[in-house]
Amino acid sequence: MSSAALNKKIREINGQLATLVPATQSALAGESTFTVDELRALSRPISEMAPILAATKLAPQDPQVTAQLQTYKAHLRNLQPTLESLRQMLLALRSQLASNQAHLKAASDWAAALSTTQHP
Repeated sequence: MSSAALNKKIREINGQLATLVPATQSALAGESTFTVDELRALSRPISEMAPILAATKLAPQDPQVTAQLQTYKAHLRNLQPTLESLRQMLLALRSQLASNQAHLKAASDWAAALSTTQHP
């Protein structure tokens, strides 16, 4: 990939992240909803950058590409605590769901036992 094309691609990804990072932070602050679609949208540019990062490590880059890479890294640094908060929130939600599931199972078992002990 030429330096101009590489610079353009990284700039596009940085533009996506510049929009997605604040939206993700807003969702975690409770100001909006963070759905699976938003998570996929966030992971898409990061996945696209993986092969680009690998390629840029192999060859020296021009200053514009280097600047775009620095911007990308800044987005990742800003995103890291947000993703950690999201991970913790999802773990807590999973624990709550497991607890609720166990409660429902116990109530169901109790109801089944009650119905077998009662006579018509």
